[in-house]
Amino acid sequence: MIRKDFLPFSRPEVSDEEVKAAAAVLRSGWWTTGPKVTEFEDKIVDYLKGPEQLYAVGLNSCTAGLHLSLEALGIGPGDEVIVPTWTFAATAQVVDWVGAKLVLCDVEEDSLNIDLEKASRLVTSRTKAIIPVHIAGYPCDIDGINKLAQRHGLKVIEDAAHAIGTRYFGKKIGNFSDVAVFSFYATKNLAMGEGGLVVSRNKDLIESIRKKSYFGINKQAFKRYGKTGNWFYDIEEKGYKYNLDSLHAAIGLVQLKKLDRMLAKRRKLAAFYRKELDGLAGFTKDSDEHFHNYHLFMIKTGSSGQERDSLIIELKKRNIGTSVHYIPLHMHSYYKKRFCAGDFPVANKIFNEILSIPMFSSMTVKDAGYVTGHLKELLRG
Repeated sequence: MIRKDFLPFSRPEVSDEEVKAAAAVLRSGWWTTGPKVTEFEDKIVDYLKGPEQLYAVGLNSCTAGLHLSLEALGIGPGDEVIVPTWTFAATAQVVDWVGAKLVLCDVEEDSLNIDLEKASRLVTSRTKAIIPVHIAGYPCDIDGINKLAQRHGLKVIEDAAHAIGTRYFGKKIGNFSDVAVFSFYATKNLAMGEGGLVVSRNKDLIESIRKKSYFGINKQAFKRYGKTGNWFYDIEEKGYKYNLDSLHAAIGLVQLKKLDRMLAKRRKLAAFYRKELDGLAGFTKDSDEHFHNYHLFMIKTGSSGQERDSLIIELKKRNIGTSVHYIPLHMHSYYKKRFCAGDFPVANKIFNEILSIPMFSSMTVKDAGYVTGHLKELLRG
C-alpha cells in the first residue's frame, strides 16, 4: 500500500522551543551578531570538549568558514590545495576564491572519504593544504591525514559539514586538526536554516577569522550600538560579510540541547536499515573507533546510473523522497576541462549506484520499514 503523505529525504526536527527562541530574539531588538552568537559559540566549544582548549567563531555558512580558514592560514596564489572529488561545490570553490590551485583526489570505495594513498601522490612542493570531508558523518582517517600533513608541512582544514557529533577514537570531530568547519544548514543534524562555525585550538587563528567575517573590523564592532559601546570602529584589513546573526544562533542553541538525542534516533534508524537492507547498505560501517552520526544514509543500488535514476522515480511514485550525494566534482561542466575523468575510477564507479534514502531524527522505524519494503520490492523483485 502506498502512503498518502510524502516521506521526504530530510526534514529538520522542530518544536515550540525553537519557535519561542526565535520569537524572543525578534522581540529583543538584537537581531544581528550579539550575545546569542557568543553563547552559541561557547556552548559548541563545551559540546566538542576534548583534551585541549578549543575556540570557535560562528558564521553564516560552512562555505564562509572554509573560505576564511584558507585566507587566515595564508593560502593563496601559487599554492595548491588537495580536495576529494566526492563533495559539494563549496569545498572546491573556496580554493578558487583565494586564488590557489585546486587538486582533486579520488575516494575510498568503502567510505567515500578521501583516499590518502592517492592524495599522497598528488603532493608537490606547492601543496599547502588538504581539505578532507567527513562524508555522511563518517569520520575520515584523521591520524593518517595528520601524518601526511606533518610529512609535507601541510595545513589540514576539515570539512565537517556533515560531522557534528561524529567521533574518531572517542574524540569528537573538531579536536584534531588546524581547523574544522561545521554546517548548520536546514538539512543538517543540527539545523538552524543557515549557519556555520569554525573551531580550532589556535585562538589567534579564530580571532583572525572573526575579524575577516565582518569587513576586517576590530572585534568590538557589534558592541558600538549598546550603552557600553562606542561609535568608533576601525577597518584593520580586508574582510567579508560572513557573520552569524542572533536569530539563527538562538535556534541553534535549542537544537544543540537535543542534538545527542537526535543522533541516537538516527543511529537507531541506521541499525534498522542495515539489518533490513543487508548487502545494499554499502556505506554504513560503524564502530566505537569510527562513531558515525548518520547525517546521510547511502546505499549501493548495484545498478547502472540509468537504473538508479529509474529507481528514484519509482520511489517518488510511492511517496518516498531520495537524493544523490554527490555528483563528483570532476563530472561537472566547470571542472571537466580541468580534470581527467580517468583519474577518478572509484568515484566514477560508485556514482552510478549511489542513493541517499530518508534519514532524519523525527522519522519512525515504521517510516523506515516503509522505505525498506519498497526498496526490496523494486531492487530484488
